Amino acid sequence: MAKKNDSGSAIGGGLIAVFILIAVVPKQIWIGLGIAAAIAVITWIVYKIVIAVDERTVAAHKQARADEAAEAARVKRQREENARKVKQERIDALGATNAARVDSAQAAVTRVIASEAARAGWLGDVDFTADINGITENFRKVHALRKVADELSALDNRCADDQRILKEAKTTAANLEGAAMERVDLIEKCATEAKLVDESLHAERVDARTAEQRAALHAKLSSMLYGIEAAPDSTPADSAADAVMARVQAYREIKSQIQQFRDL
Repeated sequence: MAKKNDSGSAIGGGLIAVFILIAVVPKQIWIGLGIAAAIAVITWIVYKIVIAVDERTVAAHKQARADEAAEAARVKRQREENARKVKQERIDALGATNAARVDSAQAAVTRVIASEAARAGWLGDVDFTADINGITENFRKVHALRKVADELSALDNRCADDQRILKEAKTTAANLEGAAMERVDLIEKCATEAKLVDESLHAERVDARTAEQRAALHAKLSSMLYGIEAAPDSTPADSAADAVMARVQAYREIKSQIQQFRDL
């Protein structure tokens, strides 16, 4: 019972102190404290809202970047898959060796088109579409002829007609392939020549810059030489250096004469 009475007394005393404080402290101070507390609460709430908005914004940006990366990866995979399919279709239609030759010709065309010589118009028309199409078509016919010929060769009991038509197919395929390969070699030679023209254009630019620098330096040197020739001689008539050297020479001559006199 004593503890409960002590607790009640403490609470009562606290309430009395609060009432006294309220009565003593002016109303304006309480209003100011209330306003300050309200501002602190509002500031805290705004801070929490800003933090929450920033966190959502950051999360949204991260998600957007992740989505963009995923889309870019998907597009890249799709592009690689399409390229693989096109390459495989070309191999199936032309054969691996001839497909590689077409790829080589197309790479050479790319180098020609990208050259400075082509961009400057030195090479004229650089549209190789008809050439590539003709090469591809020849290799397609070659591959088809050889495929059918191999099937015929695999038959049992071949006759004279088999031998004749197989020989004709072999000759035709060789001619078509030779013509296509010549065209591939010619396109690759175009790429080589375009590179040489680029190197020549670069050398011409270097020579032109060198010529400009040479002309500028010649003009500068000529001006300097003219200024030096036109200017009066800056060498003093009575040079201290000349006087010192003359005195040194005289001293040596006198010393030599004295030495000769002593030797007598």
